[in-house]
Amino acid sequence: MKWICDNNIVSDENIKVVETELKIKFPQDFVTNIKKYDGGYPKPNKITVEGQEEVLNNLVSFLEEDTSFILDIISDIENFRDSNLVPIAEDPFGNLFCYSFRENAYEIVFWSHEESYVKYVCNNFEELIAMLHE
Repeated sequence: MKWICDNNIVSDENIKVVETELKIKFPQDFVTNIKKYDGGYPKPNKITVEGQEEVLNNLVSFLEEDTSFILDIISDIENFRDSNLVPIAEDPFGNLFCYSFRENAYEIVFWSHEESYVKYVCNNFEELIAMLHE
């Protein structure tokens, strides 16, 4: 597993700003990775979800100036803020890998922007990374 990224420094304060705005607390495994690989591109980057191959293009960013800034992604999608979904990664086609926050569960789902459907991916960020393949 390799990450291609600018190695931007994401501070605890950057993360706290997003968590406060969204009224959530990210799981520690995600926070640890976002601090190292904010906005990064994984290699390999393919993932199989319900028998279909998807591409995990890049992680979202916690830095306001980044084009993949998490709060901008949420505000750009109509009605997304009212859902229990919080994007953590993008594919190249406008779809998102998201945490589904409900009842203290942090499962990861794939959200299709064209059809607005959601499909289960895995239970946590470590499992998501372990699912990546060529």
